[in-house]
Amino acid sequence: MRALGRSGALVRVLALLFRNLPGWQHGFVCERAGRIVGNVGAQAADSGPDTWLMANVAVHPDYRRRNIASDLMRAALQHAQHSGAARVVLQVDEDNAAALAMYARLGFDRLAVRTLWERQPTPAPPQRARLPDGIELLHAQPRHWPLEQALLQSLRAEGITWTAPLQVDTLRPTLGRALQNFLDGRGEERWLALQGSEPAGWFYIARAMGGPDQLRIVARPQWAAQLYPALLTAGLARLGRRAWVLGLEHPAGDGDELWAGHNFRAVRTLCWLGKQLNAAR
Repeated sequence: MRALGRSGALVRVLALLFRNLPGWQHGFVCERAGRIVGNVGAQAADSGPDTWLMANVAVHPDYRRRNIASDLMRAALQHAQHSGAARVVLQVDEDNAAALAMYARLGFDRLAVRTLWERQPTPAPPQRARLPDGIELLHAQPRHWPLEQALLQSLRAEGITWTAPLQVDTLRPTLGRALQNFLDGRGEERWLALQGSEPAGWFYIARAMGGPDQLRIVARPQWAAQLYPALLTAGLARLGRRAWVLGLEHPAGDGDELWAGHNFRAVRTLCWLGKQLNAAR
């Protein structure tokens, strides 16, 4: 903070609530001559207060290459640490070499690379693909959670959505989660593909009032080529005719031809980056 002052920049904490989701509850801005020339948003993740998210790191073009972005990030990291965060997660476009280099200098490590896909409303879902022999698809119930948890912890330990990273347990079906979904006008479905008693794949649907809906698909590598089409078309059939966009977030380069062949369009490819924080003294 003092270093910023000596460079002529003033960084201050914002305690702002926004209406967008997620609502950025904290942030920092950089001012020069009464003008905001840089900002970063920060807040605790959906997965709990020990993980913080950072986003919207931006600097006015006239003020770039002056270390403003890295100074903002250092201030935000310090604030997160003093607020009890054990780790910080952010995402950045995979092709943004300058930003990736800056975050590497700040001590961030790569956690995952995910492509965001979107599918516009279509008149009817595609024909269902067959499940592989020996695989059955079940509507997951609370008793199935240990199987879901084991599969997700093995294949999606980073999480299935950026706003709740590194915490598979946030998906656990509980009465509190069901009540919160009801209050939010949100619906969830989870389907589990089993080979005997072992989980081979999984898909998850989140319906939102007014959209967009979300779909997530997971399969063990040895089953992916056969299971992805069956899980995708089953998910689209469950969603039916919806009036808004469907979002799919998936590891980059995995199943791209399948998604594109079912009218999904790649929107962005993002690196998830994480940094462990020492306990604040």
